[in-house]
Amino acid sequence: MTSFTKAEGIPLYVKIRENLREEIKLGEYKQGEKLPSEDELAIKYGVSRMTVRQGIMDLIDEGLVYRRHGVGTFVAFPHLERDHSRLTNFFESALKEGIKVSAQILTMEVIPAKQKIAAELHIEEGDSVIHIKTLRYTDDVPVTVHDAFIPHKLFASILTRDLKTLENQHLWTILESYGYRLKRAVQRLEAREAGEEIAELLNIDTNAPILYKERTAYADDGTPVEFIFCYNRGDMYSLTVTLER
Repeated sequence: MTSFTKAEGIPLYVKIRENLREEIKLGEYKQGEKLPSEDELAIKYGVSRMTVRQGIMDLIDEGLVYRRHGVGTFVAFPHLERDHSRLTNFFESALKEGIKVSAQILTMEVIPAKQKIAAELHIEEGDSVIHIKTLRYTDDVPVTVHDAFIPHKLFASILTRDLKTLENQHLWTILESYGYRLKRAVQRLEAREAGEEIAELLNIDTNAPILYKERTAYADDGTPVEFIFCYNRGDMYSLTVTLER
């Protein structure tokens, strides 16, 4: 048992918090692993359960661990933080955070545009679009299912490209190689629960929280070049928005 006593004006919950932080840093508790219960930690440290809870709540507030109601407290995966006050792509954001990223193309096909997709891309319903479905990873853990639709009439030759090349480049980089420089995007975000297919792809429980996103991206001449449905793991994805008045 590791017994803590209050000394040098340092509260016990702070000592517990920092001890848990160090154990997580050293890999004694790995990402996604469940921590011992509050009762078990209280016995380990020789303190009250409330003192343990106070230390854990600080780590939850930091995002280092997270709690699942009725199940326990788990070590969080690194969050990919997206700055939604700037138009950046997945790979740029990850590079800034020092996170290893990769992508796997699940589907690339030509399909007729449904009404919503056609409206967002300013084409007729039933016109051909290229559908590219990608599973994205951070540190080899699946974090995002990315469903992109681009006008076939503008980017038909993308279908002849090697899939590995497409996986190693963000789609925006490829679109810009056709002369369409990305200028702005309009997107909507909402909290949802993962359906069975998304949960299986992201290796999470069905009905686990996800951050759902729809986005239309426009070139500098105003042409809509991409519309997406995006499903992000709620325990590994966060966003930042700068607000000014």
